Amino acid sequence: MKPIYFKMMAGLALGLAVWGAGNVLAHPARAATLSPLAPLAQPEPHVNSSQTLTVSVSDQAATKAASPALNFVKSTAERGLTFLSDPNSTQDQKKSEFKKLLDASFDLDTIGRFVLGKYWNSATPAQQQEYSRYFKQMVVNVYAGRFGEYKGQKFEVKSVQTVNATDSLVTSFIYPVNGGDPVQVDWRVRQKGGSFKIVDVLVAGVSMSITQRSDFASVIQRGGGDLNVLIDYLKQKSVN
Repeated sequence: MKPIYFKMMAGLALGLAVWGAGNVLAHPARAATLSPLAPLAQPEPHVNSSQTLTVSVSDQAATKAASPALNFVKSTAERGLTFLSDPNSTQDQKKSEFKKLLDASFDLDTIGRFVLGKYWNSATPAQQQEYSRYFKQMVVNVYAGRFGEYKGQKFEVKSVQTVNATDSLVTSFIYPVNGGDPVQVDWRVRQKGGSFKIVDVLVAGVSMSITQRSDFASVIQRGGGDLNVLIDYLKQKSVN
């Protein structure tokens, strides 16, 4: 799998718990074609007086009027940073909190189906069930291993724009502790009923769901088109 996808989860862990997108706002046409990928990434922090855990909205005057989607991303980030920055929390405890955050904030079912692409429709019900199970476990186990990358980076929510009747794109930035250029992370948030779920994350303009879809297709193609090859791969990544 490509490093940037794993970087995504480390991003969320960094800024909240995920990595996502970048220049969608500069290319509105791309926003309409984005799909769902969800991922948070959270590293284990070593907090000291020089490290500040921050989640903020750039335009404080407009905070009260901010869209529900923007507030959803902000609250998700705050929740992720809370357990990432707890020096008394063990790796297992952080992993447990990460799983709860994924379940609550990301639509992993939608993401999983999208990244499997055409192979989802040709899969048997048993394969779909097994794939979904190990896909979710893979996300938790692989990205929980990146918790140590969190070193107190600042996460800032900047703006939100409407994509369509159900989706919004929330733009945020992760600022390195020691300076340097910030990383733009865009979150595609979908409203279902009265709740919100993240369905894609773009880091520096790269859609994580599209990247993962390409990676999974490559695994299957190398296996002669056999979906079970990917399922076995996910099983290996899902080992605790």
